[in-house]
Amino acid sequence: MLPVFTTQKSMGTLLEDLYKSGKNYSMFGYYCLFSPLLLIRDPEIVKNILLTNFSSFSKNPLQLNCPEKDKLLSLNPFFVTGEKWKQARAPLTNSFSSKKLKILMSLVLNVSTKMSKYLHTECKSEKEMDLKKLCHKFMGEISSTGMGIEAHNFQEELKPKNGEMTYNQIMNMIFENPSLGTGISQTLMFFMPSLAKFLKLSIIPSEVDQYFRQIAKNIIANRQREKETYNDFMQIVLDFQKKYCTNMNQETLAAAHMLSFAADVYETSAITMSFLITEIAAHPEIQQKVRQEIQELDKKYNGEITYDSLQEMTYLEKVLSESQRMHHIVGTFFKICTKRTKLEGFDGLSCVVEPGQTVAVSSYGFQMDPKYWYEPKKFDPERFDDSEKSKRNKFVFLPFGEGPRVCVGMRLALILIKVSVFTIFKDFQVAVSPKMIYPIKRDESIFINSAKGGFWVTLTPLKS
Repeated sequence: MLPVFTTQKSMGTLLEDLYKSGKNYSMFGYYCLFSPLLLIRDPEIVKNILLTNFSSFSKNPLQLNCPEKDKLLSLNPFFVTGEKWKQARAPLTNSFSSKKLKILMSLVLNVSTKMSKYLHTECKSEKEMDLKKLCHKFMGEISSTGMGIEAHNFQEELKPKNGEMTYNQIMNMIFENPSLGTGISQTLMFFMPSLAKFLKLSIIPSEVDQYFRQIAKNIIANRQREKETYNDFMQIVLDFQKKYCTNMNQETLAAAHMLSFAADVYETSAITMSFLITEIAAHPEIQQKVRQEIQELDKKYNGEITYDSLQEMTYLEKVLSESQRMHHIVGTFFKICTKRTKLEGFDGLSCVVEPGQTVAVSSYGFQMDPKYWYEPKKFDPERFDDSEKSKRNKFVFLPFGEGPRVCVGMRLALILIKVSVFTIFKDFQVAVSPKMIYPIKRDESIFINSAKGGFWVTLTPLKS
């Protein structure tokens, strides 16, 4: 674990290395400090853990070590189990149904229009841009607008000038907080929860907690006074609460779901978007095919982006899947056994996992394994043709997880990423900047996968 402690390697990279070292085995054990873990290399065992035998591995290892500081996260589906997990997930599942997503489309398109105007103002000729910053602007505007507030990410003149923190600055406090960025804190939270609890390591800074509570309080008060209905995420959550009458304080519950929505949209979607745009920029022939698909749909739907037109962006879906294969967001995930279970692999190996023990799955390992992917370091969207997908085990590609705990915001994330790519590549040629380290190298010092040195591209307006 020393490389993780010293931030030389992320947990994802460490497990990928261990995955490679166990070639030809279905599973093997290793020690994380003093705790034995079982690393899975057989996709059928992964299926057993995530889907077939889900009830025996339904618990995630990351715990809330300081509940009084992270009370809003106690309602996040990632941190709870059992009946409480079902209750926490229900409003989010309801919010991301096809019907609700169509309602949210007007909000998404409004933000895409803001980004388009911003880019045409900023990029009248070739211009180098910090891509992740642009993606944060877009996703920050989506998540804030979805909650009924304005971040003004594309309107600098409207941002607060009195020293008050902007929405994006508040969100960055979660993901750029050193307590989450160091290997030691990560390891303590995952594998030494008793010590993390003693040290009261919290995930959410107090400023963020208070910000969302205050926003929820203001919005609820305003909407009760105005008695108007809005087409945003906040309205969907409030309607769900009203319909199913929960015992919890309305403001606390609303703030918790707002935080879950904001965190899911802001960081993971922005990074996925950054990797995707960088890879499209690095492959001109792929960029041309993406733009051709955009132009055809733009003509077919008379210049409008619609929910239906997004479903027809099949080539972009393949490109996105290939980007997610090569650049998984965290690279690994863990599950804690809750019921004694015997796991059996393709090679005859078996292991009885006891309650409380942890199993690990290396997404990096599976998704870069030449056993399942020919020339895995080559960026090739055609791997995701239906004919090619049918030849592979479904559980060697897990960009959103799988089974009952699959990412609840997956469908919304796909819509946001497609809209952003449509908006950018419709009017701009994108190239990898000389400032960008390409081929992409991972920043090993942080838990969520990102590019070492950042994401840098140049945007040039297309001729009419």
